[in-house]
Amino acid sequence: MSSTHVQINRLEDVQLFQQLIDDWCKAWCTLPGQDQPNWEMIRSFYADTEGLIFYDAVTPHSFSNVEEMQSAFPPVAQLRLTPRNDLRVYRTGDSVWTTITQDIEAVGKDDSPFQMTQRQTAIWQFHGDRSVVLHEHLSSKSSLLKGIH
Repeated sequence: MSSTHVQINRLEDVQLFQQLIDDWCKAWCTLPGQDQPNWEMIRSFYADTEGLIFYDAVTPHSFSNVEEMQSAFPPVAQLRLTPRNDLRVYRTGDSVWTTITQDIEAVGKDDSPFQMTQRQTAIWQFHGDRSVVLHEHLSSKSSLLKGIH
């Protein structure tokens, strides 16, 4: 098999990355009395490299490491991130990219509620016995047709 051949939704990949993304979502959720997600756990999901780029996670929308993202993250009264059941996993060699839709429910420190649905696209690479994110892009679902999401 050529290294450029893309395998889509292999059962073992779907199981592995569904668990990773479930754990990733849990790391982002806040616990009662906490105004920040679990940054130590979040850090464990990402490659520790200068080439790492995140897009659209938190204003100002682009970061080169978790520390930059953490410093820009606003305090929240509550944050819950729930993955939907639409994971797609694409593998070529030791690289994988995933797409999944997630629901976000948050309450700001000023008690203002916030809800949206986002799509996470991530590029993962195997580093020894674990997979880490090399690149991540979050976007909101949209449509040119009114009322269609």
